[in-house]
Amino acid sequence: MESSIAKEVQEAGQEIEASTGNLSEALNKALNQSLGWPFKSAQGFGTDTKGQKTDVFGAVIYAKSESQYEQELLQVSADNLACVIDVVDNLDIEQLYAAYERIACAKRLKKTVPPNVPGVPYTTVTLGVILARDTSVTMEILAEELDRLNKQHPDNEWANMVVVLSKGIINYAVQFPGESISGDFLPPSERATSDRLPPALYVVIIIRPLGPFTFNKMIAFILAHLMIFTPGAKLPDWSKILEGSPNEAMTFTGYQYNLSGQLVPVPRHLYNDRYLPPRPFLIEDQKGNLLSTLQFIPWQDGGVVLHTGKLPLEGLLIFLGKEAIKGGSIIKRDKFQISYVLPITLDDFMQMMSRIKRQSNMVVKLDETKIVAQKLANEGTSSPFVARLYLGLLRLRDVIFPDPDSQQAFDELYKSIIENLMNTRSTSAAILGLLNGHFKDLSEGKVGELQGNTIRIKKTIDNNLSKEVDSFLNSSVRTIKHGMQELIKVLGGDIGFLFKKEATFKKKLQEMEQLDPLLAAYLRETRKWSEPLIFSRNAIEHYGWVLPRIKYKEVSGVIHAEEPEISGRKVSDFVKFMIDRICCFVEEVTAHCLQAQMPEGISITEIPLDERDPEIVERFQLTVTTGGNPIWHLNYHESEFDKT
Repeated sequence: MESSIAKEVQEAGQEIEASTGNLSEALNKALNQSLGWPFKSAQGFGTDTKGQKTDVFGAVIYAKSESQYEQELLQVSADNLACVIDVVDNLDIEQLYAAYERIACAKRLKKTVPPNVPGVPYTTVTLGVILARDTSVTMEILAEELDRLNKQHPDNEWANMVVVLSKGIINYAVQFPGESISGDFLPPSERATSDRLPPALYVVIIIRPLGPFTFNKMIAFILAHLMIFTPGAKLPDWSKILEGSPNEAMTFTGYQYNLSGQLVPVPRHLYNDRYLPPRPFLIEDQKGNLLSTLQFIPWQDGGVVLHTGKLPLEGLLIFLGKEAIKGGSIIKRDKFQISYVLPITLDDFMQMMSRIKRQSNMVVKLDETKIVAQKLANEGTSSPFVARLYLGLLRLRDVIFPDPDSQQAFDELYKSIIENLMNTRSTSAAILGLLNGHFKDLSEGKVGELQGNTIRIKKTIDNNLSKEVDSFLNSSVRTIKHGMQELIKVLGGDIGFLFKKEATFKKKLQEMEQLDPLLAAYLRETRKWSEPLIFSRNAIEHYGWVLPRIKYKEVSGVIHAEEPEISGRKVSDFVKFMIDRICCFVEEVTAHCLQAQMPEGISITEIPLDERDPEIVERFQLTVTTGGNPIWHLNYHESEFDKT
């Protein structure tokens, strides 16, 4: 149940969005109702002792009473300037750039060096927020442009939040290696980024589809910052302002600290779709009992050490040497500990393992069981098959099943589907290769000759072709009937009636039309090709059907071959058509059922064919349901898989 303060803030945000008057006045009125001592909000600008002055902001949140008015505008000294909010009615790219630069200017104001008070969180950083009623572009485009601006500025000049009252918020979150998002990222104090080695965490841009709770999130975020801007300030409990708010977020892109303490983009080669980390090492006692595991993770211009187990990480890092860990610290999470970013390489880490082995009574050995790298095919993510059916769908899966334990049931079934589908592709290629090779040899006179009225074929492919067709039909049916049927059950659906007799199919289809009309329409069209496929496979098992032999005839002194047929189609046409339909079926039905399980406010969009990254030709990506890219809807099509 929402608390009264959460409801009050929500209503204030809705009033601001609906107001037809001055947006800044409405915003400052709402802010002053939410703030407490010593903070106030007004339209104004900031200055510093060097004579620098910012542009006028729609709202500046400031502390203390020494601030003064200049020509009816509030002038705030840099040390008192807690937050600036650039106010825009309808945000576009040009306005985003202008607002970002105004905030960067405010963040460049010179401030008094912050004191070092052990145990007391404290910051002098000015928070920068861009607020708009609405936007003329999608939230994804705003996030993309924000990332582009961030790459042109040091992180202490970044805008910290983009608020679109009608849609949601773009801000930053903290994510530790191996974990999902932990919480919002508040800009650290100047002293925190200069006194020690940087922490090993990712800072990611996230899009939050908050709808009517957008203003609540903005206020809570600002209050959390004000609490450390002025410790002891009398402010509302920001957590209560968020009661009832959705917590879903869409991750856009990520940054990490380098050894200089600057946030920089995560290198593309370290993205999880391209990077396989070094295997961990096991630390055991003399009896073989596991004490700890240690793993090296490359990190910009250094590296970090990930640790699980009983032994304290601090004691193990001593084996790196004092200079390597000087100024460092340890981050302790529920399931692991991780060092700060250290000036080390993989070679340094390997030497550390050697020292532990030589200088202690512990046993060190490489873990051979944690990571299994298996080559799927002679293809990479530039192949639509790999990028879409493997990488792309598993990325969607991550949203529904965020941790490894919950992924197990899905992954086991999907692995079987992919393996069967790859066998189907291999056998279809073998069938086409047999036919094309035989026809070529026949045209060159290598395998056939005319002897009077007799056609003599010296080398046939009938037996091999029949075996490959049997394999193709079996793996095809295993993919769509057994694999997909079970996978959809895991995703809360049921497509088993697709493979039942006509009366049952029609009855169940009518029931599905009431619950999921898009999937029902798709399955109606799928039935037209899946039924002949399954019938052909069943004919082998139940009726002893065998692929007819190739027929040969002489036309004007030339031997011609006629392909055998399956379900009224030439073998080559049949396998090409079916493998294409099966790939589309696996991708689209799986994506649709994953889409139905997405958290509120999150869905998927289809990347236009000509806009797909040639290195990773994914078809689907996440989007927000309000203010995002067009939502994809399941729709049966005749176009080929590679052209869809």
